[in-house]
Amino acid sequence: MALIEVKNLEKIYGDGDVTTPALRDISFNIESGEFIAVMGPSGSGKSTLLHILGFLDRQTSGVYRFGGKTIDDYSKDEIAHVRNKKMGFVFQAFNLLPRATVLENVKLPLVYSGIKQAEWDAMATDVIKSVGLLKRIKHEPSQLSGGERQKVAIARALVNNPNVIFLDEPTGNLDSKSGRTVMEIIQELSEEEKRTIILITHEESTAEYAKRTIHLFDGRVVSDEKVKYQRAARDFVK
Repeated sequence: MALIEVKNLEKIYGDGDVTTPALRDISFNIESGEFIAVMGPSGSGKSTLLHILGFLDRQTSGVYRFGGKTIDDYSKDEIAHVRNKKMGFVFQAFNLLPRATVLENVKLPLVYSGIKQAEWDAMATDVIKSVGLLKRIKHEPSQLSGGERQKVAIARALVNNPNVIFLDEPTGNLDSKSGRTVMEIIQELSEEEKRTIILITHEESTAEYAKRTIHLFDGRVVSDEKVKYQRAARDFVK
């Protein structure tokens, strides 16, 4: 069974005579451990799709199953639990608490995890170390570069050991060097930890780190194909 199953998915905003279709008849499956890039121009439906896959929004019609269950199979509390424990989110704007340290930001998802508070510091420290920010652990976001802030966001997404990580334009606010560093971390999560990665991007150079690319245009899937050349840390590898 695929981790993610999407069949004839549609999302329409508005009602009555004034409606705007955002997604149209989309179908695909994603297996555990896949690294997928979802590409398309502005307005193609990328972020709408991410919100539905992350249980942040509901489709208008069609079926979406995560781990074999639809959103209607869960109570509100169960949906919150799935988002907290089984899904990690990284956004373009970082969404860090400005007056909190790196450690405090990364620990935030653990507040609702049910894990004993005595374990939080060690768990957060482990993932902060994994993204190379151990020396910045007591710094606040204002004391970090853009690339470092995004590393904090990645660590926060990892702290609950989720099944899948959703990334919405994670390099959009970064310079090219910082963007490469962030994408190399994400690629390592896919290659070495076998995480399921779903990357939303409009940048070809960013999508090349993935192993499969789904292209959207006007809310439709126009192509779904394996990446011929996957970008590696220093070069392209076949």
